[in-house]
Amino acid sequence: MIYPNPRENVLLILLDCARADHFSCYGYRFPTTPNIDRLAAQGVRFSHMITTAPWTLPSHASLFTGLYPSSHGATDEHRRLEPHIPTLAEMLRDAGYATAGFCANPWIVETGLARGFEFFFDHRPRFKKLTRQYFFSQKLIDAALGRRDSGGRRSVRAFARWLSEVPQEKPFFAFVHLNEPHLKYHPPRPYDRLFLNGVPRSRVKSVNQDCNKYIAGYVEMGAEDFKILTALYDGEIRYADSLVGKIERILESAGRLKRTLFVITADHGENLGDHGLMSHKFVLYDTLLRVPLIMSCPGLVPVGVVSDALAQTVDILPTLGSLLRIEPPPVEGMALADRGGLVAPDRTFTVSEKFRPNLRVFRERYPLFDCRVHDVRRRALRTRTHKYIWQSDGQEFLFDLQNDPGENRDIAAENPELVADLREKLGGWLAARRSPEGALSREPDFDPLVKRQLAELGYIED
Repeated sequence: MIYPNPRENVLLILLDCARADHFSCYGYRFPTTPNIDRLAAQGVRFSHMITTAPWTLPSHASLFTGLYPSSHGATDEHRRLEPHIPTLAEMLRDAGYATAGFCANPWIVETGLARGFEFFFDHRPRFKKLTRQYFFSQKLIDAALGRRDSGGRRSVRAFARWLSEVPQEKPFFAFVHLNEPHLKYHPPRPYDRLFLNGVPRSRVKSVNQDCNKYIAGYVEMGAEDFKILTALYDGEIRYADSLVGKIERILESAGRLKRTLFVITADHGENLGDHGLMSHKFVLYDTLLRVPLIMSCPGLVPVGVVSDALAQTVDILPTLGSLLRIEPPPVEGMALADRGGLVAPDRTFTVSEKFRPNLRVFRERYPLFDCRVHDVRRRALRTRTHKYIWQSDGQEFLFDLQNDPGENRDIAAENPELVADLREKLGGWLAARRSPEGALSREPDFDPLVKRQLAELGYIED
C-alpha cells in the first residue's frame, strides 16, 4: 500500500523526573547527556521550558492534549483524562500515522492517556492472569544478570520490534517513556558508579531513598547522603541517554533516521535535597518545573539554535501540528516552530499548577507530621524575572529569579505592588480556562499489581 503525502516520522522521548539543569547541554558540570547533546547541536534547544505540573499524570495529560491541568482535569483530585478530550496520538493516528507507546509507568495506561495509540507496550503480558508471575520473574532475572533498570531496556527493544513491522512508506509516531531517573535510583553497571567518585558500595546502599519518610522527618539525611543520591540520579540520566543513542542507531539501521523528528523532554524535575525535599511532591520550585525540550530533524527544524522563548508542555502538540501541517484540536498552547523556522510565541509568563494531594495514607503512616502545609492547591506564575506562587490557604510567595535562581528568599512582603500585579495576571489567566465538560467519570480502580508498582514509584503507599 502506498501512503500519500509522506510526512516526517515523530519520535517523542520523555525522561521521567529529568530536570534541565542536570543535562550537560544545559550547562551541567558532568557529562550526563552526550547523545542528547549531539541531537541538541543538530537541532533546537529551548532554554526556558516550563512544565505545567510537577508530577506525571497532569503533565503527561498536558503533553498529550495541549491543555493546562485546570482545563483537561486529570489532576491529583481526579486521576483520569476524560474520553472526550482529543489527544496527540489520536491526532496523528487520524492523519495516517502508525502510533505506538512504550512505557513502564502505570499512570500512563491506567488513566486514559494511552488513548490513540494503536499499540502500547506497558511491560505486562497479554494474558493478565500471568501478569504478577511475569513481572516478578523478569525482575529476578534482571537482578541476577546485573541488568536491572526501570524498564527502559525492554521498552527500547519493544520499539525496535514494532518499528520493523511498520511499512517504510507509512509515517510513524512513537512515544518512548524512560522511567530511569525516577526514584528509586539504581542505574545498571557501569552507570551506577560513574559519578560516585569511589564511594564504597556499602555507603551507597545505606542512603535512604524513601522520599515520604524523609519529608515527614522520620529519617535524617545530610549533605553526603544527598551528594550520593545526586550521583545515582546523574547515573540514571546517563543510562537513559545511552538508550536515546540506541534508539538513534535503531532508526539508522532501519533507514528512517533522516526523516524522523526527535522531540526530547521531561514531565517534571526532581528535588535532591533542594528546599529540604526529595522527589517531586507538593511544591512548584524550578527544580521541578524547569525541564528540557530539544527538537531535531534535518531540514525540518533549524540546526544548532538555542531558543529563549518561554515554552510550556502545552506547546508541543501545536508545534507538531505546525511542523507536520496537521490541523490540531483546540489547544491552549502555542506553536514554537513551523516548517519555515522558529516562531516566537506571544507569551510573557508561564503557569504551572499543583492540585490538592491525597494525604490520607501519608497521615496514617506519619502521624507526627503536620500535613496541613501541603493540603492546598498551588499555582505558579513565572515571568522571565520573577515567580509568584499562590496557595489556596491564602499564602503568597515571590522570588527574584535573576538574583535568587534557587528560590531561597521570599520577597513578597517587600514587593506588594508586584505581588498584586502578578496575582491579577494569574486571576485573569485562570478565568480564561475552560473546565472539563460533562460529568467526571469514576477514577481508575487500580489492580493490586499496579498499586504495588505505583507504591514502588512513591506515588501511593500500599
